Amino acid sequence: MTQVQTTSPQVPNAVRLALIAGMYLFMSAWFIAYSRSAHHTIVYAGFIGPALIHLGLCLWRSDATTRTLRSPIYITLTLFLVYMVLSTTWSDNADSLAHYIKRLVQTLVFIYGVYIIVRFEPRHFWRSIIVALALCGPWLAVNLIFFPEAAFTSNRFKGANAGVHYLLTGAMLGSFVVLGSSYLIQKLERRRPDTKTFLLFAAIGVVFYALLLTESRSALLALVATAGFAIFSSQQVRRFRTVLLLAIIVIAIMLAPYADVFISRGFSNRFEIWEAALRWIAQRPWLGHGFDALFVLPISSGEELYDAHNIHLEVLYEGGVLGGLLWLGFLGALTWRGWTCRHSALGQAVLALLVYSISVKFFESRGILSRPTEFWYLLWLCAGMALACRRDDKPASTHSCAPSPEPGSAK
Repeated sequence: MTQVQTTSPQVPNAVRLALIAGMYLFMSAWFIAYSRSAHHTIVYAGFIGPALIHLGLCLWRSDATTRTLRSPIYITLTLFLVYMVLSTTWSDNADSLAHYIKRLVQTLVFIYGVYIIVRFEPRHFWRSIIVALALCGPWLAVNLIFFPEAAFTSNRFKGANAGVHYLLTGAMLGSFVVLGSSYLIQKLERRRPDTKTFLLFAAIGVVFYALLLTESRSALLALVATAGFAIFSSQQVRRFRTVLLLAIIVIAIMLAPYADVFISRGFSNRFEIWEAALRWIAQRPWLGHGFDALFVLPISSGEELYDAHNIHLEVLYEGGVLGGLLWLGFLGALTWRGWTCRHSALGQAVLALLVYSISVKFFESRGILSRPTEFWYLLWLCAGMALACRRDDKPASTHSCAPSPEPGSAK
């Protein structure tokens, strides 16, 4: 068992406040950054920097907080990422080893920082999500009014600032729908709907509308899978039948104008892409082709595609069976932690984001060992949240999204 402490980490207050501010910046970065490079800078300087200082101080002082680095989630993820970095030595398209080591460290520090905020500053974590949801409306309005040409590619919304592809933007927006909905359910559980509740519902609706503009069917299917999982697994969700019915009606009305668009594209050559990926995986099944190995596939429509459009196949293509087993171990550790903590508000949020992330990345790849991208709002954020879960947290129906003080050991 991983031993954890009962008090907050013993770090200077300035570092603590910087990390809290960094969480707000990370959640809002997508909506306030004027370019993708600016988004990277905000995340690096605003969140990863303070998280790295926090981790360094805790390691130097042998603070009990760092014992969470020995949790199954952190160990399996570290093993997976280290293996993927090593696989660049037999890749035909990889950058320098130092380049990927830097990305590995950034990823692990980011997840540690999320864990610290969610575990010890939970109210700020949820408030940072609310701030991000509130910023989506002005961000969308600015894109549609002032930058309509730059904000759309092939008539599909990607965002004129940090967005590079509509599918990635859709996946990221979907994660805010999941997190916002998780918080909304907890709010409804604690008290009757008030003005703030309706404002939160409206903010989630705006994010969902932005997602519709991306015309991302993978994000919508992932949201359906997440909602289905929540309805069947959570007694708490089933209590709000009226709210769920209202949400379904609103979503159906919003989807109606896009029905022809979603149906007319068929399967977007997914089966053709996956079939080719499986053939190439079979060529080097055990160790894979190496991370960032070339993947160039001419498809029947005349286009050339450069990834497997399925992160799980991408892992097998680049890391082989060994990489796939390590990836499965990481996802299994995440699932187990979320399931054992499913009676808490945080555990339910972790499971919801995990189901969404796995589902949406079933249709898209890329994001592992990357700069801060849309993927960081999915599995990496989920991993940090899962690290903060404890079995003895308050049940979801008691009062709060905040976890209860933990005893001397995490079960």
